[in-house]
Parts: sequence; structure tokens; C-alpha cells
Amino acid sequence: MVIHESLRLYPPVAVVSREALEDMQFGDILVPKGVNIWTMVLTLHTDPQIWGPDSYIFNPNRFANGITGACKIPQVYMPFGVGPRVCLGQNLAMVELKLLISLLLSNFSFSLSPNYTHSPVLRLVIEPENGVDLLVNKL
Repeated sequence: MVIHESLRLYPPVAVVSREALEDMQFGDILVPKGVNIWTMVLTLHTDPQIWGPDSYIFNPNRFANGITGACKIPQVYMPFGVGPRVCLGQNLAMVELKLLISLLLSNFSFSLSPNYTHSPVLRLVIEPENGVDLLVNKL
């Protein structure tokens, strides 16, 4: 649940783009063939109409019933992209992440340094602009 919530607020894929292969109509909007549509994943991951009024708050419990129970439109959760172009390394990344977290948490305790300043920035991926200062203690 913590991993899913972290990926919701800080997705490794910031933008998903698709090309219209034919003229398409979305309500009053005409999308001509050949136009590229870019979707900001973070915008979808923090929309209060989809995730609820606490959409900007870190709340791992929203995933207690899985992705389908976390929001009104489960297809909107796309930290590794979506559809036929989903990241091929998604499953490997999730396994590696679970192993790394379990190894680290079984051997160390972590807390944020008083010097830490929360400042996520969008570059190729969303990353901390000033790094992350942690206090680490061996268990």
C-alpha cells in the first residue's frame, strides 16, 4: 500500500503521450488524426474528483482494497504508463523495490533530517530538487 501510494504521488513516468490514429471526438473537442495528446500522470493521480478530497495527502490506506478500491477510475492509476505501451520493466521494478525496502527496513531505521526541504521537481522524472537528507541508524 505504501509503494502504491508513493508511486501515485511521485510516479516515475511523468507524462504519457499518444498519437491519434484517426479523427476522434471527445465531447465538444475534435482531435484530428496525427495529433499527439500528452497527459500529465501526476494531474490524474491527484485529481480530487477521482481520488477524493485528500488526493494530495499521503494515505497508503486508500489502497487497502487494491487499486480498484483506491479510486473511482482505476485505469487512471498509471505510474508505469498504461495499455500496450506500459513499461516492460514494471514487474522487475516492483520486485526490486519490495526486496530493497524489506532489506533496508530490517537492518536500519530512517527519519528525515531537520535540514530536509520537500521540493519535488519535474525533470525527466519527478525527483527531489535538493536531494533527501535522512538520518540512518543501524538496528
